[in-house]
Amino acid sequence: MIIELIFGTWFKNNFSYRLSSERNIYRVYKFNFSNYKGESLYKRDSNAFRYDETPIKENSIDVVFTGGSTTNQKFLNYQDTIVGNLDNHFKEKKIVNAGVDGLSIRGHINSFDLWFNKINKLSPKFYIFYLGINDRNLLNYKYKSVDDFKESDFKGNLREYLESNSFLYKNFRLLKAKLYLSYNIQKGANIVNKKGVVYGERSKKKFINYKEFQSNNGINKLFFDKYVLLLNTLTNKVREQNAIPVYITQTSGYGINSELFSASVAVMEHCKNQNLKCINLAKEIDLNYDDFYDELHLNPKGSLKVFSYLSKKLEKIIN
Repeated sequence: MIIELIFGTWFKNNFSYRLSSERNIYRVYKFNFSNYKGESLYKRDSNAFRYDETPIKENSIDVVFTGGSTTNQKFLNYQDTIVGNLDNHFKEKKIVNAGVDGLSIRGHINSFDLWFNKINKLSPKFYIFYLGINDRNLLNYKYKSVDDFKESDFKGNLREYLESNSFLYKNFRLLKAKLYLSYNIQKGANIVNKKGVVYGERSKKKFINYKEFQSNNGINKLFFDKYVLLLNTLTNKVREQNAIPVYITQTSGYGINSELFSASVAVMEHCKNQNLKCINLAKEIDLNYDDFYDELHLNPKGSLKVFSYLSKKLEKIIN
């Protein structure tokens, strides 16, 4: 108890019980997907930012890049992720990965009051939002605890709170991962679903790209109108921080559907009206079925393709 009181973060935690499952993580994942297998080292610091070598100094951050699991990319090593590549590419900028699995646009709006505003000395010039996929149920939205950065029940909140603030448990996580990395002790790795299915199987039907979908379909007007309202709220949140929002649209492992198409049109319309520089990745990039390891997530090849595209686009925005 004395060790925990001195070295734990029970009284040094600005987030209370929120973000507990995203803080102080040092974990190895081992997986075998249909077109991607291997292992990844997944680390998040005390502010819930994913990092590579050392935890990130708050006052060094120039760009917060946020989104859902497609930003987090926990089954890729950091240097293979979109954000990891961008941070390495823009030598004069510190770009931090603030992706949280399952986060929707409502979570992005909440992130300022519940997360970013609670980090001392955090004052980035840009917030980049890579979004769309987690908003596919926008019109039939059911409350998601992740959008409030907490677990779904009291037991889960208590468990994650204890694990994220405990000095001993944090070092147990570290030791467990090190035993696997150094001595290949299998119990040190977290084995992902043996079938390699995380977010859903894909059928091998034709991958529908943006132009193919656009030629045969229009926007969902109800979705479009609601998304624009939420984008207005999010942009105002960013501007309250004296920062600039940048929005990037998304495609998925099955291509474009009605919601992703409508979201991309809404984003670009919003950016035009708000005089923002945004990126319509969904329309412009040539991603295909083999760039994903499941229905949503990019494998290293696809991730590199997205990085190459974004690095050129962002040169004109964040520099």
